Amino acid sequence: MALGAILRFATLDLQSFRYDEAVTVARVLHPSLFDTLSGVPGSESTPPLYYGLAWLWTRVFGTGEVGIRSLSALAGTVTIVLVYLAGRELLSRRAGLIAAAIVAVNPAMIWFSQDARAYALVVLLVALSFLFFARALRDPAPRTLAAWALASALALATHYFAAFVIGPEAILLLALSRERKRVLVAVGAVVVAAVLLAPIAVEQAGHGHASWIAQQALSERVDRAVAKLVGDDNGGTQGPRPSGPIPLLVPVALALSALALLLARGGPVERRGAAIAAGVGLGGVAAVLLLAALGSDYFEGRNLMPVYVPLMVMIAAGFSVRRAGLAGPALAALFCICGLVYTVEIDRLPRLQREDLRNAAEQIGPARAPRAIVTVRHAANWPLRYYLDVVPAPSPLPALREIDLVGSRSAIDSHRRLLPAAFHLVEEKGVSYNYTLARLRAARPTPVPLSLLRRGALVGGGPRTAVLVDETAAR
Repeated sequence: MALGAILRFATLDLQSFRYDEAVTVARVLHPSLFDTLSGVPGSESTPPLYYGLAWLWTRVFGTGEVGIRSLSALAGTVTIVLVYLAGRELLSRRAGLIAAAIVAVNPAMIWFSQDARAYALVVLLVALSFLFFARALRDPAPRTLAAWALASALALATHYFAAFVIGPEAILLLALSRERKRVLVAVGAVVVAAVLLAPIAVEQAGHGHASWIAQQALSERVDRAVAKLVGDDNGGTQGPRPSGPIPLLVPVALALSALALLLARGGPVERRGAAIAAGVGLGGVAAVLLLAALGSDYFEGRNLMPVYVPLMVMIAAGFSVRRAGLAGPALAALFCICGLVYTVEIDRLPRLQREDLRNAAEQIGPARAPRAIVTVRHAANWPLRYYLDVVPAPSPLPALREIDLVGSRSAIDSHRRLLPAAFHLVEEKGVSYNYTLARLRAARPTPVPLSLLRRGALVGGGPRTAVLVDETAAR
């Protein structure tokens, strides 16, 4: 737990906000709690619980990187303990310790523990649900089932994909419990919570905020999802997975060796516990794939974060087999080292980090003349809005003396050709791993047609800055 806390809290401000985090602090959170919660259905694709807690948290700690991310870091740290308790309940103390170690150093778990979004909180609540699920299998007391139902309902109120863990848990409780009437009451309470959340989910689905997922190659998404589970990927979601210091085959082989130990040397109790964890985790994965086959494709690594809790317990079950002797703990140590090495590499290498839009904003600097800042990569839009303290766009748009383009070099070169010839390049420099800043100036204020600027999302700061939003962002 101490190691996990250090890995999560020590580098909270190392990276700037990414797009979704900046949306949280700049668009979703308002001075009024009512305005914050009422804006979630139209703005987000997750339920409102995280945003309500984040609103309360930021009243005390602020909306800076450390302030708001510390909520997720705390959730991620507590998750380590809950996974230990769940592994101990379902299998053994050794399995719980190994599962906790895996969670403590897993790069994706750490990444989302440093993310101003709902993922760390839903993993915490799913781990709590899984703990009470394991206890209810042993002793379906009313208090235990009530705790499971409450944790499950709160998880659903944080992220809809908690259902891919809670659903298999409910099925197994009904199939294996000797107190089915009590279980039915608990499951019914969770169903009621889901029904209450349904109108929000339906409205959010209509906005198509998750439509980008299906546009990515399924092979890339599967690769990243597997890598997140075994500790060879960060929390990035776009494009191919960046290569790490250890080939993906190494942690995959170690995970498979855990399953081999379980099959070859595991006892009945160990196999049963692992089978239950596998039933919950793999059942959730199967449900996501079934949805994709039916036309609702949400298969994406970060959406599978809740499912990783039982799957990590399943892997720990193999490493903890008693009859394997020291081989299991030794292989578990190597598995954790893979995750720890990748975590250190994330902190060391900019190519594995979030794009540094904080540095981009610093390099852009304050406005000295009427200007527009065009982010020719849409992912830079909201972070620059946050870091540059955006002001509303004047209408009509004044003549401009400066246009600053932020994005990939190729996109900037393409956009420059569309601008009036009066604007000349005066500065070009890298501001992040994939982002370049190109500063163009004109000798005198020059009108620029809005249609030329709408190719990018325009942001800025200062009283003389033109601030616009592209048509996509406006929708």
